Amino acid sequence: MNKYKILIFDLDDTLIDNLENVKYAFKKMIESKNEKYSNDSFKVWYEIDKQFWKDWQDGLIELPEHLKNETGKKSDEFLNWLRAQRVLIYFNNEISLNEAINLNNIYMNALTENVIAIDGAYETLKYLSNKNYYIIIATNGPKVATRDKLLKINCIDFVNEILSADMFGYMKPNKEFFEGIEKTLNNYNIKEYLMIGDSLKSDVGFAMRCNFDSCWFNRNNEKLCDEYKPTMTINNLKELIQIL
Repeated sequence: MNKYKILIFDLDDTLIDNLENVKYAFKKMIESKNEKYSNDSFKVWYEIDKQFWKDWQDGLIELPEHLKNETGKKSDEFLNWLRAQRVLIYFNNEISLNEAINLNNIYMNALTENVIAIDGAYETLKYLSNKNYYIIIATNGPKVATRDKLLKINCIDFVNEILSADMFGYMKPNKEFFEGIEKTLNNYNIKEYLMIGDSLKSDVGFAMRCNFDSCWFNRNNEKLCDEYKPTMTINNLKELIQIL
């Protein structure tokens, strides 16, 4: 497996326990609005958030006219509008866009306050870094929050690049995200890349679409569907130490 030189890691649910992270941030957000947290309310938010980003990936989110022509790196106005839409949906559009933006900012800031690493993240990244692999974090989340999360789990020193959707204006699994990676690294040899992530669509599907290898991190023992064909599958991050 030593043909690989560049390891592209997903972040949420690959290196970070995203469920606990999101639960904490949601609690902070609604308590700032003097509402009580409950497991039921969190389930509603979690499903809205998950579905919204799936719809965004699938091109189903209608943009306002003045934002439709944005290409490449998105403006703060674009990102604020986009992220606030989940908040508006949760509150049934009964709050203003500005309030939704403010609530989302509270949520985004809280995402970096309570960060829990996936078991084996530190040991695996340290080992791979010492073996001189070039390690990239490729995430659909914001770059600033990603850096803060890596700092919280003491893994930032093992990472060479953080590349995010808000840098390129496109999310995984879009090819344009990978084109951004290639241009950033000035490396167009796809045989040297390996994508490691938990999502069949955003990670394995991303690698398949761009014709490079993938490692599916299947820590919940999910069933593999016929649509996706990872190059390899692991159930624990530390398996990468033996493989690579």
